[in-house]
Amino acid sequence: MSTVSNVSSFRKVTPGVLASQRLAMSNDIPDVGKSQVAIALKRAAQPLGLTATMYQILDILLGLSKPEDWNGAARPVVAISNEKLAAYVGRSERTVMRAIKQLVEAQILAYRDSSTGRRWVHRNGNGDITYAYGLDFTPARIRYREIKRLADEWQAELNAEREARRTVTKVSRAIVDIIQATATVDLSDFQDRMTAILDGGRGVQDKAADLQDLYDLLVEFLSEASSEEDVPSEKGNMSGEDDMNVTPLLNTNSPDSCSNNRTPAHAVDINLPTDAAKGGDIAPEREQAERRGGHSSPKTPQNRTRKADFEHSMSLDAVSISLLESACRTVQSEFGLSFGSWLELMSAAEVLRVGIGLSESAYGAACGKLGRHAAAAILAVVAEKALRDPDRINSPGGYFRAMVDRAVEGKLALAKSLFGLAAG
Repeated sequence: MSTVSNVSSFRKVTPGVLASQRLAMSNDIPDVGKSQVAIALKRAAQPLGLTATMYQILDILLGLSKPEDWNGAARPVVAISNEKLAAYVGRSERTVMRAIKQLVEAQILAYRDSSTGRRWVHRNGNGDITYAYGLDFTPARIRYREIKRLADEWQAELNAEREARRTVTKVSRAIVDIIQATATVDLSDFQDRMTAILDGGRGVQDKAADLQDLYDLLVEFLSEASSEEDVPSEKGNMSGEDDMNVTPLLNTNSPDSCSNNRTPAHAVDINLPTDAAKGGDIAPEREQAERRGGHSSPKTPQNRTRKADFEHSMSLDAVSISLLESACRTVQSEFGLSFGSWLELMSAAEVLRVGIGLSESAYGAACGKLGRHAAAAILAVVAEKALRDPDRINSPGGYFRAMVDRAVEGKLALAKSLFGLAAG
């Protein structure tokens, strides 16, 4: 097939379009397949600046390209009219044309225009492309390593930010526990400094580092204060030195510290991440077990809400977090995630949602219909299937909506899908 990549005269040529055309004309094409490039593009959707429409069109074009066109030095070209694309994505032709131009300027696609502007692909008897006019994926193949690096860096940044949010929550609680447990020393200065850090406009990673430094200073201050006091230890009382050696006081990761009903006196002044508030959610397995126990309670509004939540989670019958973790190993590996608990799964939902090109409103609607646990589980299954076999699922977002609709109707066998993925 000719290496010349033509741009029709009716197009407005921009620096981004020219850059894509130069990439498309290059003869130094790495030998990477369709599935590798597709996964890298979807993981890098955020750093590449892909909008929902751009992502949806890209997903359709990837699905229409043939895997054999990505072998060796071949140039995968997709021939589909703007009219059909508009019908597929439910947008106007002008919107589709604008999104395609943005994909070209992002150096993912390149124009390969015919003299008439029509798009078609001609193949020989072996099925190989002899000449083609349409949208060329050669720039994406050439930039594969760069795109993969962008995806890895963005994922590492997400992981670092998520870990920083956890550190902010953990260290803040530890400081609060120490201040409340120490009545003999005035620690109001440390409390004010902690509040100033939490209310400041710095990033979450900077806050985590500042809080960790403040915690170390607090421990050092109390150690020095306790060493200066010479109070004999009596039965029923503990000296300041003993207080500093009591490890459970500072261990804020234990279940008791999360389920404690006490409220810090200055809790209003502390802006903790929302993930901390969600940590007390009841896991679906526990909630279902409580319902099967047969305990009846008055039908108060709160009880009616809990009953609705339970009914929403019926699609999770026979589904455990360990089964999800075993079945969705590909998505955990590719996106750098962990499904060790329901909280971790729901925390990863935003990454998975962006990864499959699902709109925030669609995921929110699914959470409203099924509950956050079931919606996150279905999202993980869709992402896993899309990564394992990109050719089979052309529109992961549509696949997700279809699974949600089946779950609402009570026809979704999610456990069966998970056992199949785990066995596969």
